[in-house]
Amino acid sequence: MEYPCYRCQAVIQEGAAFCPHCGAPQIRVVAPEGETHTIQPTPDSSGEMLPPPQPIAPPQSWTMGGLPQSLQPGAIRWDLAWKGALLCGVGAAVLSAIPIVSVGCCLWMLVAGALSVTLYQKQVPGTLITPGMGMRVGALAGVFGFMVNAVVTTVSFVAFRSNGDFRRALQEQMDKQLSSNPDPKVKEMMQRVLEWVATPQGAATMMVLVLVTLAVVFLLFTAAGGALGASLFGRRREFR
Repeated sequence: MEYPCYRCQAVIQEGAAFCPHCGAPQIRVVAPEGETHTIQPTPDSSGEMLPPPQPIAPPQSWTMGGLPQSLQPGAIRWDLAWKGALLCGVGAAVLSAIPIVSVGCCLWMLVAGALSVTLYQKQVPGTLITPGMGMRVGALAGVFGFMVNAVVTTVSFVAFRSNGDFRRALQEQMDKQLSSNPDPKVKEMMQRVLEWVATPQGAATMMVLVLVTLAVVFLLFTAAGGALGASLFGRRREFR
């Protein structure tokens, strides 16, 4: 198949990269219908031929789906969410460690999860925060809160056990339990438990169980608070 050169109109064989008469480049693409078209370079103001336009690559922040990462459904900007989650989680841990205020520890965890979602919403005002996203943001606040609370609990436990009050407190608690159940077998079993907990291995095991329980409680309540906060405050806010 032959076609004319766009510059000198000389007849050129199909497949030639340059015109053999004038040397003009011959760039050809295939249309979706199977037809071929020639993209002709356009001259600039000085008369020189400009190269054909190149396809524009999407920004690096775009994903394979063709949407920016910040607009992907269900996507969370963790680089923006972690600061508010850290602040809320630490606040809940501090309130839960205060003797009198700690009575409402579960309430502080719920508030921390909801507040972390609110702070994240302010960072991304054009994003719809779903309850599932709120649960993840709230759970992140729970992770931070548990880390702080775990340090405080561990230090308090070690200090309490080292001053000799630990075994005495266990004995008093056991006496209260045995007063309602004078069965000798139960009393013997409780005594063995007391002796085991008083050992370093038993104390470490009990400490691990306490920390695991705290981790579950923090994650559950802060995640629930995050889902609640997303339902109440996570609606899409339009730019003004």
